[in-house]
Amino acid sequence: MEQVGDEKVLYVGRWNVTLRQPIPGFGWLRPKEAALRYAYKQGDLTLADRAKGDLAVVDGTRDAEGQLRPRWVIGVGHTGVRVRFFTPGGGSIWRSTDYDAREGRLWRWITTEYVYPDDDTFHRQSESTHKYTAKFEPDGTGFVEFTDRSKPTVDVARMTEAPVSGFWMDWPQFGQWDLLADPDYGLPPGGMPGR
Repeated sequence: MEQVGDEKVLYVGRWNVTLRQPIPGFGWLRPKEAALRYAYKQGDLTLADRAKGDLAVVDGTRDAEGQLRPRWVIGVGHTGVRVRFFTPGGGSIWRSTDYDAREGRLWRWITTEYVYPDDDTFHRQSESTHKYTAKFEPDGTGFVEFTDRSKPTVDVARMTEAPVSGFWMDWPQFGQWDLLADPDYGLPPGGMPGR
């Protein structure tokens, strides 16, 4: 199936991060089908017979040659949303944020950031030189793991009163992806707590 949708956002069943294309067997979706899948993933079970299947929202940014080079991809599931952000040159995942579905809303639960030797080459996460993983709960408890791949140990900072009040998000309306596409959504001034 050929790509459908506007130039800014595209919809697909599943997205291959490495190849920057739909996974074989999961083609492009028309916005109407994507909207049904989105509503079903949000918990509208009345759509179960018409809206089954995975959903990924793909940023439609293209390079100078016209090749699709998304800045982000949003994966939507029943348990929440995962947003992956990519380096502009190499297309490596530099941040992955999991929003957990809780009490009918989304909670910015786990964020992992990767640092690579360079941003112009594609790197797998395992090739990162540093990795930072932050996991927080609504009561302000959580931790940040600092991984320096040149060291044998991982440093952990535990917190009990982290400033996480901005981590809540209402499920966006279909097509309103700006908040999810913001890698710093909900973060207090100065960035991730504990960093």
